[in-house]
Amino acid sequence: MGLGIDLERATLQGALRASSGLPPSRFIHLNVSPGFVRSGTELRQLLSGTGPRIVLEVTEHSAVGDYGAFRSAIEGIGRPVLLAVDDAGAGFASFRHILELRQAFVKLDISLVRGIDADPGKQALVAGMRHFARMTNRRLIAEGVETDAEAHALRSLDIRLGQGYLFGRPEPPPAG
Repeated sequence: MGLGIDLERATLQGALRASSGLPPSRFIHLNVSPGFVRSGTELRQLLSGTGPRIVLEVTEHSAVGDYGAFRSAIEGIGRPVLLAVDDAGAGFASFRHILELRQAFVKLDISLVRGIDADPGKQALVAGMRHFARMTNRRLIAEGVETDAEAHALRSLDIRLGQGYLFGRPEPPPAG
């Protein structure tokens, strides 16, 4: 319907409003499309004056295309932000994407996490990603951790960051 950028803008505005009470030491992760990042000015305006540290999670639903232009758009935001590749292993979040974006975080897609405790192939792939993360000074975040067995398998692979229903369900921001 052609409303993707409008919906993305509204979602970002809502997330930033809801995060206004967070302590300055906390990160707020915001999903952004490559197209919205490349639009430049609008993202810079949305992020100006925000308190918490910002992590922009680049979504996997569309291609970056020109990585140099994308990195220039990030630099043009005018404030420090960290990048994360969202859903690594799905959609456009390919190995090239992970190599080119120079992100601080790589979020392992739920398809790699679900049932990892019983799947040696997934364990080997995540171990390889962990080696990559160590060698390139990136941090891995496991998405969709739902069982103690998955969490245990991830810890045994030295994956220290995770999100999922095992740790808590989404909640509205605190009132006030």
